[in-house]
Amino acid sequence: MRSLRGKTIAITEARRASELASLIAKLGGVPYSAPAVREVPRGDPGPALEVLARICRGEIAVIVFLTGVGTRAFFGLAGEAGRREALLGALQGMIVVARGPKPIAALREAGVRIDLVPKEPTSEGLLRELTGRELGGKGVAVQLYGEENPFLVEGLRGRGATVLEIPLYEWAFPEDQGPLIRLVHDLIDGRIDVVAFTSSPQIRHLFAVAERLGLREPLALALRDGVTVAVVGPVCEAALAERGIVPRIQPEKGTMGALVHAIADHLAGAEEARGRAV
Repeated sequence: MRSLRGKTIAITEARRASELASLIAKLGGVPYSAPAVREVPRGDPGPALEVLARICRGEIAVIVFLTGVGTRAFFGLAGEAGRREALLGALQGMIVVARGPKPIAALREAGVRIDLVPKEPTSEGLLRELTGRELGGKGVAVQLYGEENPFLVEGLRGRGATVLEIPLYEWAFPEDQGPLIRLVHDLIDGRIDVVAFTSSPQIRHLFAVAERLGLREPLALALRDGVTVAVVGPVCEAALAERGIVPRIQPEKGTMGALVHAIADHLAGAEEARGRAV
């Protein structure tokens, strides 16, 4: 049975914070929640409207929905533009891909047929699910989730697809930055055992807050040499590398559940190593 051994695990995830905290507590850890991001509608709907128009003209063969929030936002945008029915009609002739349960639920609400769902709700899982599909020269629309997804986009382009990104919302700072400010201090003061990041904007926002406090370098030092850092995915890893930080924990599967279990495995391994050293 995996255990987090009473360690304090800080999470900067916002949307699934309660789910993550529950899993941490279930595995015997102490969850410390400090949301670092907030979803806000994108100021300029132009790029998304342009992709919508191309879908309605029948120029796109595949569409990938990554989040429930983004899926509903796209249908809402189509409605505001008077093109919801045209969108629904166009989707009938396309391959519709949903990354996980939340976009699946949103598509079902809209009455949209779903053709592909990856076994793992990750970008890697999506690319594996599309293996064998002929994408050369075809248009593939990807609904983004607040930031770019270069791994998925470049993976699709590498298979010959013409990728069109649908940006619908973006990440802003949380309205209450108090928890994030406390987290900066607690990381520097050694009161956190593990900090887990699930997207690169979380890292950027944490360091931006530290910069305003005049604590950027002490924070970087704490994450390099003190606190155990865990991440999901290569984009998070790259955001840390820009700041000279190498995460000690990165699960093979890019899911939040896999991340928490990887933290537990790491803690168990560290404890066993200490036991052998005594």
